[in-house]
Amino acid sequence: MGGPNILKLSWIFFMVYFGKCSPPEEPIKCSSKTNLNCTITNSYGAFPDRAVCKAAQAVFPTTEEELISVVANATKEKRKMKVATRFSHSIPKLVCPDGEDGLLISTKFLNKIIRVDQENMTMTVESGVTLRQLISEAAKAGLVLPYAPYWWGLTIGGLIGTGAHGSTLWGLGSSVHDYIVQLRIVTPAEAAHSYAKVRTLENGNPELNAARVSLGVLGVISQVTLKLERMFKRSITLSERNDSYLSKEAAIFGRQHEFADFTWYPSQHKVVYRIDDRVPANTPGNALNDFLGFRSTASLVLAILRTTEETQESISDATAKCSIAKLTTSTLKIGAYGLTNNGLVFTGYPVVGFHNRVQASGTCLDRP
Repeated sequence: MGGPNILKLSWIFFMVYFGKCSPPEEPIKCSSKTNLNCTITNSYGAFPDRAVCKAAQAVFPTTEEELISVVANATKEKRKMKVATRFSHSIPKLVCPDGEDGLLISTKFLNKIIRVDQENMTMTVESGVTLRQLISEAAKAGLVLPYAPYWWGLTIGGLIGTGAHGSTLWGLGSSVHDYIVQLRIVTPAEAAHSYAKVRTLENGNPELNAARVSLGVLGVISQVTLKLERMFKRSITLSERNDSYLSKEAAIFGRQHEFADFTWYPSQHKVVYRIDDRVPANTPGNALNDFLGFRSTASLVLAILRTTEETQESISDATAKCSIAKLTTSTLKIGAYGLTNNGLVFTGYPVVGFHNRVQASGTCLDRP
């Protein structure tokens, strides 16, 4: 192993073993125990314009009945409402109420698995259930969500409301909302309906298309029933190539491999092709995906990286920024992007494992 590689691995060692790490902070913070005078941010700690979003109050319903009451009271009082999720993952300011008098409705405690139907391969969950919970509980029943985003921390309501997806050109596509069987959403209503109404929308109902990717502006999703599949295995190989033929190869490659994916680095003129397909369940392998970018990173390291980046930008040091970018991509490659063949070590491609172990990750959520 050459000197540069030793330095990169030493840097990874430093990141893992030194400095304080913690899961994402609570996105909603209030000045009193009654949840008044609140602010909200996202999991990145800042919105693009660096503005602080304020709200008069935040509420944390634990049941659909409580949610109905919250929406009804706010509607009666003509208060503006916005829905917030457990980690508030959206980059744009979708969670910000208009002005400082609005109400934040958090789905943090609407986090229960309601029903798993093994025979019909469906699963009903509350909207605050995280992707990690859904994957884990489905796997216990021998079921899987076929396509999903790559980070565990998204909530089911949040990813449906924003159109979050995985990667495939096969079947119905990679968007989770295309696998909805039924959705329950609490919306404002007139006084005759007690100011709030629960709408149950099933697949085939044109109103369901409105609730999908609704960005939280039509109401609060309370429950979702999703169509799942039987457990299966995948075989993954990551191949780094020159990007000269990407535009010609993308669609063809996507049709050849069910879970095809590209990670493109334009400034470096290279692209990482993910050759990713289902394989028979008896294929040897117990791979695990623990993507390096979704692991805990020492706070000290984050501070150093941020300071370095700001310094480079302030003096327009493009050469240094490109060097850091190359260090990042080569570090990912050396670490096999977090893939291991048996949950412990990477011994080479392809890595083969059960779908629930490789489809998403996010150990930053719980590692101290």
